[in-house]
Amino acid sequence: MDDVSQIAASEMGRLIERFLQYARKEKGYSAHTVEAYKSDLEQFLLFLSQKNINLTISAALSKSSLRAFTYSLREGGLKARSIARKVASLKSLCRYCVKQQILSVNPSKTLSTPKMDKPLPVFLTNSQAASLEEVTTNDENMRNRAVVEFFYGSGIRLSELHGLKFGDIDRQKMTVRVLGKGKKERIVPLTDQAVNALEDYLKIRKGAAGLHELIFVNGKGEQISRRQIERIVSKTLSNVSVQKKRSPHVLRHSYATHLLDAGADIRAVKELLGHASLSTTQVYTHISREHLLKVYRQAHPRAENDSVKDSS
Repeated sequence: MDDVSQIAASEMGRLIERFLQYARKEKGYSAHTVEAYKSDLEQFLLFLSQKNINLTISAALSKSSLRAFTYSLREGGLKARSIARKVASLKSLCRYCVKQQILSVNPSKTLSTPKMDKPLPVFLTNSQAASLEEVTTNDENMRNRAVVEFFYGSGIRLSELHGLKFGDIDRQKMTVRVLGKGKKERIVPLTDQAVNALEDYLKIRKGAAGLHELIFVNGKGEQISRRQIERIVSKTLSNVSVQKKRSPHVLRHSYATHLLDAGADIRAVKELLGHASLSTTQVYTHISREHLLKVYRQAHPRAENDSVKDSS
């Protein structure tokens, strides 16, 4: 059953479509996350079809089918991070099936996720962050200034900024209401620079400005694309950093790291970032330690001598 339409119409195909709708509408996952689920689960379906495994739910979501698929990924030389994402997609689907009482037992519980070292997030140094203000101040495009200052001044995600509406901003209290992952709402304070950049942008912004209107728009007054936001940030960061990674998340990472470096309570930072778990936020304490060790090794003469000994 290699025909795409036949696969989509199968029992498993219809189940996956219902799951994607659930992830999108009930769980409130971003379009990027839902698209990742779709890609992973369609690959799983195609594998089953090519192996002539029946596309009924009971056959497809059996322990043997799940293991056969993950084994094929490892044999195919796929990187551990990519395998981990596909395993996570299968686990999410299986949990959904149990919740909806489609399955009585979760067959994915025995699936192992490849172990991998998590790379530390890329962030700006304090001096680079200081240069960032100078770069944005000199940027004649008021909207681009506001985008960058909002990211660094609030630590919000790309998907969150993309969907910001006028009603989400309280300019008097200098806060923004954010609808994060799983439709979880949080209130985040804004910096003076972010508020001022927003005020300057609104003076020249095109289009309607009602409470339910999106803030960041293009020259035609239409919603700016996520890709365009990424390009704005990348261009700005290229002026202050030589790092290859120049995404909006670099500004989010910088926001969190600089707060913790300045003595902010990690639980407060967790709430500001909208993290579900404290362990997710703790990665920024590792960044701070790594940064301090790097400074120490570069500045202390004996530390430098020790590093020479270690390399010999």
